[in-house]
Amino acid sequence: MTIDEIKNILRRKAVIFETGGFRPTNEPGESWIGAVKWKKAEDTLPKDKDGNEMLPLATIFTENLGVHPKEIENVKLINVYISENVYDHLMDLDGYFMVQVYDSLEGLEPCAWFNDQIKAFPLKAKEIVDDFPEWDGGMDPKMEDEIIKHEDEEDIDYYEDIHTEVYSMHKVGGYPAYIQPGNWDKRYEFIFQISSDEKARFNIVDSGSFYFFYSKELDNWEMQCDFF
Repeated sequence: MTIDEIKNILRRKAVIFETGGFRPTNEPGESWIGAVKWKKAEDTLPKDKDGNEMLPLATIFTENLGVHPKEIENVKLINVYISENVYDHLMDLDGYFMVQVYDSLEGLEPCAWFNDQIKAFPLKAKEIVDDFPEWDGGMDPKMEDEIIKHEDEEDIDYYEDIHTEVYSMHKVGGYPAYIQPGNWDKRYEFIFQISSDEKARFNIVDSGSFYFFYSKELDNWEMQCDFF
């Protein structure tokens, strides 16, 4: 297998987000960090496992993104919430986050749910075509062996000759931009990540990220966190 063949197998499209820098429209279709801006009339702020109201983390409209993971192909809006105490439960995040999905935009109404720990900004989407997995980030072991063979025989380096860009920002699709070695239950697929954001004054422990995975088979979301 050649290097170009390896690249073609591993390469994925994704959508990354630029934070702010433009005037918000506050219209449906505009994604946000630090706020949930649209909901159904019956929606209320979800509560964590301890009965405390969660904080809005992001609104992500997926319908018009150039990349739409097939596991959520019918989803048009994702609202994300985290517990105020999420950092006390990083070893077991179940019950301390909520991913709320909508397969229709009919009946949505504007709301102003802001996270008082984050400076809210609208997000501008940009499609990328060269997202690659981190070396210790869930890559197929057989592919790792193939790359190691090339590194040994041709004096190449994975992070110089194959994986040349790291997209450690808010992102939908592609691969989790792990900071530490990471992996996930393969019944789940990586869907999106929310990362530390200087402009939004949002720091996940130490410049870390939250990674969100969905299993269509189990109809369940999982969340991971890592940091420097």
